[in-house]
Amino acid sequence: MVEVTAQSDEEILREVQDRFTAARDFEAQWRKHALEDLRFFHADAYNHAQWDDAVFQARNGTFGGSPRPCLTINKTAQHVFQVENDARQRQMGIKVNATGFGASEKAADVIEGIVRHIEYQSNAQQNAYACAIQGQTRQGIGWVHILTDYVRGQDSFDQDFFIKAVPDPRAVYSDPNTQEPDHSDMQWAMLCDEMPREEFERLYPGHKDIGTAAPLAIADENDHRTDDVEKDIVRVFRYYRRNEERDTLWAVPDPKIGAITPMRESNMAPEAVDLCRAIKAQSRPITRPHVEFFLIAGSQIIAQGPTVFRHIPLVPFIGIESVIDGRLDRCGLVRALIDPQRMFNYSASAFVESVAIQTKSPWLVDERSIEGYENQWAAANVSNQAYLPYRSIDPDDSTALQAPQRLDPPTGSTGHMQAMQNADLQMQMVTGQYQAEMGAPGNERSGRAINERQRQSDTANYHYTDNQGMALRLIGRILIDAIPLVYDTARAVQVMGEDGTQTSAIVDPAARSGAQVMLPQGQQPPQGATIEQQLAVQGAILAINPTIGRYDVEADVGPAYATRRQETWDALSQILQAAPEIAPKVLPFLFKASDFPLADQIYDALTAGPDAATQQLQGLVQHLQGQVQQLTQQLHDKQQDFGLRADKQRHEQVIDLMDAQSDRDRADTDRMAAIGSIAPDELRPVLADLVRQVLREQGYHGAASQPAAAPAELERLPSTNPPGGQIHAPNPVNGAVDV
Repeated sequence: MVEVTAQSDEEILREVQDRFTAARDFEAQWRKHALEDLRFFHADAYNHAQWDDAVFQARNGTFGGSPRPCLTINKTAQHVFQVENDARQRQMGIKVNATGFGASEKAADVIEGIVRHIEYQSNAQQNAYACAIQGQTRQGIGWVHILTDYVRGQDSFDQDFFIKAVPDPRAVYSDPNTQEPDHSDMQWAMLCDEMPREEFERLYPGHKDIGTAAPLAIADENDHRTDDVEKDIVRVFRYYRRNEERDTLWAVPDPKIGAITPMRESNMAPEAVDLCRAIKAQSRPITRPHVEFFLIAGSQIIAQGPTVFRHIPLVPFIGIESVIDGRLDRCGLVRALIDPQRMFNYSASAFVESVAIQTKSPWLVDERSIEGYENQWAAANVSNQAYLPYRSIDPDDSTALQAPQRLDPPTGSTGHMQAMQNADLQMQMVTGQYQAEMGAPGNERSGRAINERQRQSDTANYHYTDNQGMALRLIGRILIDAIPLVYDTARAVQVMGEDGTQTSAIVDPAARSGAQVMLPQGQQPPQGATIEQQLAVQGAILAINPTIGRYDVEADVGPAYATRRQETWDALSQILQAAPEIAPKVLPFLFKASDFPLADQIYDALTAGPDAATQQLQGLVQHLQGQVQQLTQQLHDKQQDFGLRADKQRHEQVIDLMDAQSDRDRADTDRMAAIGSIAPDELRPVLADLVRQVLREQGYHGAASQPAAAPAELERLPSTNPPGGQIHAPNPVNGAVDV
């Protein structure tokens, strides 16, 4: 069961006072230095806040003597603005990722768009985040306040989130026992607002008598105020504290599905709890954090109650934080610039003073040479006379007189100039921002070299950027944990895209899945259609259930969307120059990344489908192409059939030729067998006829009166006679055959 401990108002006020004192003592050193750093940053020629009080009074003539120059040339502000404005140019955003347990990527995109819309309606980029970054770089820490309020401009009970700025970081007193770098484990924090009594009575008309009650015994650095000033100011404390609801998680058997279902004891019926105890089901103690809120004015609690948050809704943007000997100190970029800046101011003042105390360039003359012209020479430094007369000869003794001579003009001390240059260099060294990063021209000429030089400055001060991302992650976690508790009924919400486009979605805690598409009444989703295809249906809207699944957060402190769009355009332009053959595919994206007028219309024209006439023509072309493919297939089939018939005919001809050759071979074999069985005397005429026949077939023809000669290549025929009988080649003279 849930354990809740009730406290009286007196106990809560005592708790607030004790925790305030602990935070004030722990942060006392930082609060003192933070105020001095802030004054140093805003120093100018009127407040002389960059000069030590004793030195300024001595040089100003407070203790006697003539005043001396006390110049304030505030270079510190430009170094700080370099970091602040770089952060302003970046698009600080929160990205939401689905991490399982039924979470949907589409639902994560919608939740991210809801968070972006919360930032938009709160003007967080230009207000809350910018103010927190100023405190981070100037005083060492800045704060962002997250709260809930009723939706503006509507007569409803729906609430929404708002991200507010904390103008003065020293107005926040937080838990000194935090261990996490982002202070996400804070157990309490309080925000002190000081407002005129008239403003307090307007905001809280039911508590106009708050000033008559004894104020809360809280003292801070403003204790120097007089009673007359103090009585016109009302301090209002917004006190947050984090408690843990203790509960028991039971492994409840579910006979319907035959599995174990974990359930909180606070959500179970007493009979079910008794049954789990009886069967000795598995259990373990769990805690669920929640934050309580108290509004305190004077010594009264004028409002209190639970919140929807699990973390303290005060998020710090930390600069440089350290704890030394049990004392907390924080600093921004100003702290390291104090001594070099004072050195620069002193050297500049001394240089001016050294020039000022020197006389103007006088004339060196012999009084006899200007006798009678004294008035003209006395006004020589203040008037523009065409000439200055003088006597070149002494009228008394007629001796020559030397002409008047002008002395060299006064010059400043080179030591003071060198000191100013050294002080300027030291300011660059402590910040990591050299002349090239501050806008002075350097040796870099290419864009790559300039970017590399800028990256060096970003690396030197990257801890500010990283801490900004750490704060954004905590803001995202706070919002994601609280969104299901604020959007606890089905309602339409605004979703903002990264490019600023506004769409709508439905947050429905009763939805059965993390993300589903709601179609107009009477329409059914296409079979097997994806979420994107369903959203393409006219009138379709996306509904999400943020209570299903788990979502994680990451911070994006990269360049602004417009900057990334310009970088995309540059990259695509270079790709097209290197590979113009891919222009038809890449060109639409180039226009999508362009910012000039009509770029969006050109992109739509390139990506839009064809008109009706074009579609009809394309259909006709596709029909003709189909007919051509059909005819081509038929021709191929006919050619294949004709080829098979031709092959069959050739095969039959080969078989016939082989049969004829086989018949001739058998006839020759029979004839040779017959020849072998004939006696030699009977064989002579037969063989002579055979040779003549062969000669005629070979084309050997002799003279008309002589028979054809036998070829010399005629080899000896094999003999079938007994040994000793041989057949000789024909006689080439008379064609006779010798046996």
